[in-house]
Parts: sequence; structure tokens; C-alpha cells
Amino acid sequence: MADAKSGTNDVWEAIYTQRAIRRWTDQPVPDELIWKVIEAGTKAPSGSNTQPWRFLVIKDQETRDAISAQLRKGLENPGLQSMIDNAIKSGTKGERLMMTGARGLFENLASAPVFIVPCLYQVSSPTQDPTTLLAGSSIYQAVQNIMLAARALGLGTVMTTFQGAVDGVLRERCEIPDEAVPTAIIPMGFPDANFGPTNRKPVDEVTNWERWDVTQARE
Repeated sequence: MADAKSGTNDVWEAIYTQRAIRRWTDQPVPDELIWKVIEAGTKAPSGSNTQPWRFLVIKDQETRDAISAQLRKGLENPGLQSMIDNAIKSGTKGERLMMTGARGLFENLASAPVFIVPCLYQVSSPTQDPTTLLAGSSIYQAVQNIMLAARALGLGTVMTTFQGAVDGVLRERCEIPDEAVPTAIIPMGFPDANFGPTNRKPVDEVTNWERWDVTQARE
């Protein structure tokens, strides 16, 4: 097992220890590493090999600050704050972890040296409408490749889907055309937290064989 903050060439270790990283050091990420993780994203499959994606890299501190400020502004809504507070105080374990992690991310977001914004671009087929599940199948595999490649290089990421809440700021500052649809924002940097192992349900609890109600113990 590699050091808890280092990279790895073992694909299994990358998969089993790649987790959401929400705190980063201020160490700059070299452009060559950014190129490498995005290139890994472009190796993902897409419907009919249409490759309907563009990847926007944001390193400018003012832009990252503006995106983060817009997100925090949305969180100032009293109703939303109350929902988060209630979930942290009395929600299930999963709800508490999710809301605590989300609040920490919103507070630390701008400290990530790089944002990667995967976009669906020039979608022409009805099956690639950005609002459909099929369109997601042509972008989120690229997102997973990016995150696993980042893990292999010792970079921490977390997939966020709050891009809709900051769409105006994002489009204005980065001059995103109408035909491009941001599908996520991936903060990335050298981690100020450890990689895995991750806590997941046992595979035999979530797997059925031949029919929906048939389970099989893993030997």
C-alpha cells in the first residue's frame, strides 16, 4: 500500500482508495498533470464514439473565488441552512456525513488550485439531449477516468454537481457558449487529507443473480 497521500500505479489500489477529497494544500498543480488527467478522461467510451465533451480548466484565483462566493451566497438561504443544521444534528449517519462534508467543501472550495468543468458540447442526437440519462452516460465515465487518474498521480478530487447554482457566474467569467452544458465541477489539488480505504456496503448485499430477489453468498 502506498503512502496515504501518494500516487499509485496499481489500478486496483486507485479504485479502492479513491475517495472524496475536500481539503487541499496550496501546492500548485503542474499543467502536465492536468493534461494527463484530462487525457485519461478522453479515453472513456461515449455513445457511438461521439465524444460530446469539452473540459474547462479553471486556475484563475479570482474566478474560483467568484464561483465559491456565489455558492456560499446560495447557502445563506435560511431554509437551506435550517435543513443542513437539522440533518447534521438529528439526521441519519449518512445524512450527517453528507451535510458535514458539503458544508466543509463549500467553505474550502476556493482553496483547490484547479477546477475542472466537464461539459457536454455540440449535442446533436436526441439520445444525447443534455437532460437525459443517456447523455450522462457519455460524460460521467470520462469524469470517473479523470478522478481515478488524479488519484493515481496523488491528486485529490471530489465530484460536485452544484454547477447549476453557479451557472451564471461560470458562463460569464469563462465565456461558455450556449451549446456547452456544464455537467459537474471537479476541484483538484494535492490533498490535505488521506486517500481511502472507502466505507461501502459488502458487494453481496447489492448484487442479485439471474433474478432481482436472488442473492448469493460470496465464498
